[in-house]
Amino acid sequence: MPHRRFALPALMLFLATPSYAQQPTPPLTLACSGPFAKDSSHGRLQQTFGAPNVAIQKVDGAEGESFEASVLYRSTPEKRLEVAWSDDKKRSGLASASVKKPSAWSGPEGIRVGMTLDEVTRLNGQPFKLNGFEWDYGGFVVDLKGKLAILPGGCAMTLRFSPGMALDARKHAGLLGEKKLSSSDAKLLAVKPVLTEWSVGYGE
Repeated sequence: MPHRRFALPALMLFLATPSYAQQPTPPLTLACSGPFAKDSSHGRLQQTFGAPNVAIQKVDGAEGESFEASVLYRSTPEKRLEVAWSDDKKRSGLASASVKKPSAWSGPEGIRVGMTLDEVTRLNGQPFKLNGFEWDYGGFVVDLKGKLAILPGGCAMTLRFSPGMALDARKHAGLLGEKKLSSSDAKLLAVKPVLTEWSVGYGE
């Protein structure tokens, strides 16, 4: 039966062909290097995570605006990651890579969504300031200093917290609006803020 003579070589050729090789799934780790280096591109993300897992999609920006970004795993909230580019037309030059609750991505120093304000302060090695809650830039960390402010790869981190409980307009008036709060403030810690979004990015 002639076909038997070619069965084994054909199988070996099938297994050796690169297009059939099983590619390992990249870990959900966001660092200022590799596919998230400053010189990255949409194409590089596709090469790393697989073209079907990287799509162009409109995402929410600041103050109600929207823009097109490269979105990883757009239909899986825990794996979703949004990448903005310095050159929108070429989709190259990484400007920022960001994740939001309930993301499972981890980043520099082990940062991740769901960490408490106290945990992030200890991770940073010193207190920092953040905006009061319930306005466009509410909960964002400002003037970050410490370990999280100095990242390998030349990028910076943006952090945003949300209160872990409902706030009362009278009782918590000191925590609301356009004001700066210390991460070590006892009144702020009492409302149990948690990290709900964070990003790494490169300045101009």
